[in-house]
Amino acid sequence: MGRDAKGGPEDPSRDPRAVRTRARLAEAFTAVAARHPGAPVSVSSIVAEAGLNRSSFYAHFDTTGSLAVYVLEQALRDISEQDVQVRLVGAATGRDASRIVIGHILDQVEGQRTELLAVFGSAEGGAATARFGRQLADNIAYYFQRIRPSARPDRELATTAVFLGHGLAAAIVDWLTAADPCPRVDLVDVLVGLVPDWVHAAGGPRTHLDEMDRAQA
Repeated sequence: MGRDAKGGPEDPSRDPRAVRTRARLAEAFTAVAARHPGAPVSVSSIVAEAGLNRSSFYAHFDTTGSLAVYVLEQALRDISEQDVQVRLVGAATGRDASRIVIGHILDQVEGQRTELLAVFGSAEGGAATARFGRQLADNIAYYFQRIRPSARPDRELATTAVFLGHGLAAAIVDWLTAADPCPRVDLVDVLVGLVPDWVHAAGGPRTHLDEMDRAQA
């Protein structure tokens, strides 16, 4: 089941006005954070940037932390699509491609460091980490849909996506919130090394024959 910006069940109406408002708030958050790196982003600065009022903000997000996680989720979707396209055109493959996509995820997390530190270190940190993990799991599942794994059953692919997605999220949050974190390059090496070789090696778009073979398996 999908989830809304506040972390509850997704609104089935998907009101276009609500979607546009969340997009404006997300864009405003990103713009304010970029202008003042390392400084907390306030609700007042976000709504001023977006040209909205505080009631509009609180209609969609409980806190600036929940908006920060929403911004992260949206960025991760874009990163996922970029990863798939890079692999499909052969610009990078295997472990090199995995290293690039993990680097992009860390770029996004570090770019939102102040707000994400606040939310991951708060009472809502567990729920925020779970949302992070679900989005990464969705990204990996999407990768499996677009890139042909080596004859793996659907159940194994689904379980692998959840396992890797939530594991990556927990490891990244632990690194982000650590008092003495390891160097970023070491973290990337460890994370890439923990991904199974068959996941790195998956390659090539699915074809109609691939789907027929899977249906008959």
